[in-house]
Amino acid sequence: MRVNKDHSSPVERLHAGRSRRIAALAVVIALAACAESPPPIGTVGHVRGFAGLVAADEPRAAVVARDVLSAGGNAADAATALYYTLAVTLPSTASLGGGGSCIVHDAERKTTEILEFPALPSTESGQVATAVPANPRGFYALHAKYGLMRFESLLAEPERLARLGTPVSRALANDLARVVPLLSRDPEARAIFFRPDGAVLREGDILRQPELAAVIANLRRNTGDFYLGMAARDLVKSVKSTGGTLNLDDLRDLRPAWRDTLKVRVGTEIAHFAPPPSVGSTVTAEVIGMVWPRWSDAPEDERPHLLAEAQARAFADRARWMQRNGWSTEPPGSLVAPEKLTRLFSDYAPDRHRPVSGASATPPDSNVSASFAVLDGKGSTVVCGIGTGGVFGQGRVAPGTGIVLATAPGPGAPPSATTVMVVNPHTARVHFAAGSSGGAASPAALAETMLVALSGDTSLAEALARPRVVHLGTPDAAFVENAPYRFDPAPLSRRGHQTAPVAMPSRVEALRCREGQLQTPDCEAGTDPRGFGLATSVGKD
Repeated sequence: MRVNKDHSSPVERLHAGRSRRIAALAVVIALAACAESPPPIGTVGHVRGFAGLVAADEPRAAVVARDVLSAGGNAADAATALYYTLAVTLPSTASLGGGGSCIVHDAERKTTEILEFPALPSTESGQVATAVPANPRGFYALHAKYGLMRFESLLAEPERLARLGTPVSRALANDLARVVPLLSRDPEARAIFFRPDGAVLREGDILRQPELAAVIANLRRNTGDFYLGMAARDLVKSVKSTGGTLNLDDLRDLRPAWRDTLKVRVGTEIAHFAPPPSVGSTVTAEVIGMVWPRWSDAPEDERPHLLAEAQARAFADRARWMQRNGWSTEPPGSLVAPEKLTRLFSDYAPDRHRPVSGASATPPDSNVSASFAVLDGKGSTVVCGIGTGGVFGQGRVAPGTGIVLATAPGPGAPPSATTVMVVNPHTARVHFAAGSSGGAASPAALAETMLVALSGDTSLAEALARPRVVHLGTPDAAFVENAPYRFDPAPLSRRGHQTAPVAMPSRVEALRCREGQLQTPDCEAGTDPRGFGLATSVGKD
């Protein structure tokens, strides 16, 4: 006979078995929960659900910013990582040697302000006027005030890309092809941007920048050294060896500045623009201030004429207030005062063109910049415009640094960055944010994209692809876009405009959240189809 050593009662045995099954089930549930729990903060995939939007002129930089948002970083973190990646992947317009500005909206504090760090001319005299590098200190200031993640962690991927190499994007290859004669004159530039056979790098070639990687590595450890320490002394010697202008006082005295934005009311919302010396943003603000009250009621046939007339008057007014360095001769707020803009546009006629007087020559279209916009899952947003004073700036690289030197802004060619952010003052939510590049054409491109995106059911992609018209005041002609985004000049011609078809150099990177809702598909990012950037959303609902 078999002896049972369990002396418990049948009821006790039943409860014991049930307890064991419950315990086993609890273990299974715990293991499943562990398997489904997000990775730790700082790891891609940490954020579940909607984490934000990114739009940038260069794809790799947009991907790095996307990963920062996915890892739990905020808009300032992502913008910092995005910029430093651009310094590696698009040095033609985003070099460490340049400068720019950013509009920053903090969703928690419900504040919107601008950070300015323009690349000003050196006080040193020399053969070639060099801009003082402002981007490193500018983005350090952005992160110091608003960032969450460790600054050095955000520069790790840009440093790696510079050191180990990254494929040349179509955006960079396009810029390289435009300035082959300029870069070929500089041995440092040839060593970086040309192939062993003497041809310039093409799309897909590997771009390696070990000297730039060393600079970024030092910036990760001690950003101040770039402006005050041994790195600053080495940079000054390097720039002077190329015939450029720079001294230690220039670097020490460079200070990013937090300022109020230019504000224009658009319906129940406020459009924030960068003030002078961001001349392009100020011109855009004037155009929006003149056009917005009429736009929604204007028939489609009139809207091109409405835009052209407002642009001509804004550029004519620019000649009145703009100083040689881009700053204004009067308080920035007065430039967009409603009564002033009403007076400026008082002679508008819906049925005919009226020429303006007082317009002056505009900055050249080659004075391009780079732009990007980032929104995080909580609604904080950063939109930036940066530049080097032209494609590849001076066309020279400071020996031993890998830094493309920016051209100092001169008369008639102030910073070309053009940015806007539309915020509802009651909910403090961002409805639209965008940056535009393309010199004198960028204000028109940004204004038209914004007007179309905010009025009606048009998708952001359709707003970005809309054919464009530019009127600079002088010459008295409306430049209309030709193929592949052909603008029909008939509505302008019927109203007495002289028209001329041109290829538009403008590029717009934009974000839009309908009613400020932080979810897809209400929030969308868009990149200009004329360029080679990337727009992406991060996470899902």
